[in-house]
Amino acid sequence: MASCYTLGEVANHSSFNDAWVAVDDKVYNITPFLKSHPGGMAITKEYLGKDISDVIHTSSVHQHSDTAYAMLQDFHIGYLTKTQRGTKETEAPGSELLAQKKWKEEEIVDWSKPMLVQVHRVGNLYDQWIHVPVDKELRLFESNFMEFFSKSPWWVVPSVWVPVILYILYMSVFGGPSVMPWIPETPRLTYVEVFCYASAGILLWTLIEYSLHRFIFHAIPPSSSRFLMTMHFMLHGQHHKVPMDPFRLVFPPVPAAIIVAILYFPAQHFVPLSIGRALLAGGLIGYVCYDLTHYYVHHGTPTPKSYFASMKSYHMAHHYRNHNRGFGISSKLWDVILDTVLH
Repeated sequence: MASCYTLGEVANHSSFNDAWVAVDDKVYNITPFLKSHPGGMAITKEYLGKDISDVIHTSSVHQHSDTAYAMLQDFHIGYLTKTQRGTKETEAPGSELLAQKKWKEEEIVDWSKPMLVQVHRVGNLYDQWIHVPVDKELRLFESNFMEFFSKSPWWVVPSVWVPVILYILYMSVFGGPSVMPWIPETPRLTYVEVFCYASAGILLWTLIEYSLHRFIFHAIPPSSSRFLMTMHFMLHGQHHKVPMDPFRLVFPPVPAAIIVAILYFPAQHFVPLSIGRALLAGGLIGYVCYDLTHYYVHHGTPTPKSYFASMKSYHMAHHYRNHNRGFGISSKLWDVILDTVLH
């Protein structure tokens, strides 16, 4: 039998370490979710221990989607007592989305086991399944060695790539042999030329960022291909399934280096070496800014009405409202140009 609580009892749980709220006559213990709250933990402070039905159903504070409401059900612990329930009949939050679900998590995957060997079981439900996020711990590999390299804290990105960028910029100005010996050296660039080509590399990265996100990461793998489903989940599906996992938000250095090599080494045949280096340095600057922005819009609390506050709301809408639009993360530039802006 479900437990019942008074609003007074709910009010006794109003700290970040012990947080309850009431929504539409239901009581939720949201303590485990606060650090993962897409709007940032700070924004929740004044609402803890209260009935937030009116707040959560309006967009004046923080707009919530059906997906967010569905996630809320994971924290349901009981109901308000009958004497304190509202008189207005309301549909349960996220009920429409929950009704559309044709599965139960525990029926198709086992979250206590590595996910890559079982994600193919989702079959035709894969695209819908990954876009109903959960607040669970995800393990990809059985091997501890492989699992270690599948995760990355945010600070690894600048720690690894900033020295690489500085070295490449140095080589653009002062020259040096290519790692591919058949590529001849070319005249060194001036500081102004390096700045111009690096700026072009940053702009080029914004297009690569958009294109990878839209056409590769959001491609729907055929349910008949276990390999493609597994690869897609490893590349991006996992992020939509557990979007607030702090160790699966930035690209680990090893796969990032592989992608850089695939893009850069063939390009050396088409542009002079020094120019290619400056373009690569700019592209890597763009990449580092992208990854750090991605982490910040998930876990940071930007200043209200700032650029990053706008991008946070934009990216959260991509996750929780419409994953088929809003592919820009560091900027909306290509969403505007290619008409995929998420309003």
